[in-house]
Amino acid sequence: MKTQQRRVAWISLYTPVPMGQQTYERAIQGAMREVADPSWTFVTRSVGGGRSKADFRVPARLSNRRPVAKLVGRLAARGSDLVHRFDLRVPRPPGAHVLTLHDLPPLRFPDEGHLPPWCLDPIPDVEVICPSEFAASEVSHFLSPRNITVIPYGLRDSFNRPEPAPAADLAQLGITGPFFIHAAGATLRKNLEGLAEAWKRAAPDLPDHQLVLLGPPHERRTALFAGLNRVVMPGRLDLDDVGRVMAAADAVVVPSIYEGFGLPALEGMAAGAPVIAARRGALPEVCEAAAVLVELDGGEIALALSAVCRGEVDR
Repeated sequence: MKTQQRRVAWISLYTPVPMGQQTYERAIQGAMREVADPSWTFVTRSVGGGRSKADFRVPARLSNRRPVAKLVGRLAARGSDLVHRFDLRVPRPPGAHVLTLHDLPPLRFPDEGHLPPWCLDPIPDVEVICPSEFAASEVSHFLSPRNITVIPYGLRDSFNRPEPAPAADLAQLGITGPFFIHAAGATLRKNLEGLAEAWKRAAPDLPDHQLVLLGPPHERRTALFAGLNRVVMPGRLDLDDVGRVMAAADAVVVPSIYEGFGLPALEGMAAGAPVIAARRGALPEVCEAAAVLVELDGGEIALALSAVCRGEVDR
């Protein structure tokens, strides 16, 4: 009896610079290939702007139009028995499929990108994967899917109790003493305002410490921390190096207003560093009792930084 062949299409939003979402997508695809029946075949496709290198390119002036999105979704899914799309902004294929939704910050914050109107159409025929109960509640509220499955993120092996980065390596990044680290973006939801205020308050009492801000250059980050003492901005690091730097830190600080998961908090805990996290979004769910949970204001974050230095928080 001939085995029926099945074809799975993974459809992603094209991005020229790999981000955390692409790491997730590659991990899912690799795991699926390892466990799949030999009769399954897989294809990867991408959707992007008119000048991108995506497989399906849609000029910006057309991307908001439902008929255009419907056509692109149909073309991207053609010939497939199952479709898994990795972003809400990927045009939906006809019929039932799987969608990973990490969170919905564009619906909460003005600097988190744009969602075409068709993205907000209810999706009762879609099976949704979310990384947390918080993210699932957001998706359920806005989009009314048929079913949501919560599957928390995993970790790269390099974050599993790595050896702390040696002093010589840290010095190349501008880190010359004990330090706290923030490893995330610079949009409004990351609450860099609260972190900057916390550092203003805490730094005078912690004269040997530095505050290290990882991430690509961003004018908001630069403006908020301009003139503050002992702030180091090494830029973006290779992910396999981030865990070693976290392991050397006195604490990882995640003061975000909104996170669908909050991977830096999990990474910090796995690396063996104390974690100071905001009591917002999915962070309490992810950290549970393994982190110091604080409110968003600089005063509470500053008190937590000082508590770490007094040895009141275990590694």
